Amino acid sequence: MVRETEADAEYCPPKALDNEDGCYDALRIATGGDIRWLSKECCTAVRTLPDGCYLLAFPGKAYPIDFFTTICDNKFPIEK
Repeated sequence: MVRETEADAEYCPPKALDNEDGCYDALRIATGGDIRWLSKECCTAVRTLPDGCYLLAFPGKAYPIDFFTTICDNKFPIEK
């Protein structure tokens, strides 16, 4: 699910992702189905982002953070 960017879109705060080297780039690559670059630390950062926000992956294309959370949950299941 891709959302065309709009003025009222609630974008995810990038601070948490900025703290993990290569995380933002790995998430952008993951939009194409290649998840091998996602690290456990990056997924931990993704899980800190608020529900309902959108990650601006490319100009004009934002993805719901739930898209990335699902990818991370499948690659690195949360230990209970």
